[in-house]
Amino acid sequence: MQSLVSVRGQTVIPKEVRKALGVKAGAKLTWIIKDRSAVVFPVPVDPVAALQGILKDSGYTFEDFMSERNEERKRERLEEKEEEGRWRATSSIRRR
Repeated sequence: MQSLVSVRGQTVIPKEVRKALGVKAGAKLTWIIKDRSAVVFPVPVDPVAALQGILKDSGYTFEDFMSERNEERKRERLEEKEEEGRWRATSSIRRR
């Protein structure tokens, strides 16, 4: 499928694409540029409701989430300490 871009940068989303993505008049789209291509995602009217049940039957538990988050926080703290060390090493302010 193809569409033409006007001089104002506008285009028509083909009917088949709108139907497949559930895009209706007034819908918001998110555009992401990746590897010289555009990826377009429709933004749900209620993003929270759209995600409800997304992990059902995946086997992913709250404990898994907390474990991952704790590991992530450890990495963040280490990065903060390293950044502080770099900042202190390059500081031009002398203490007397």
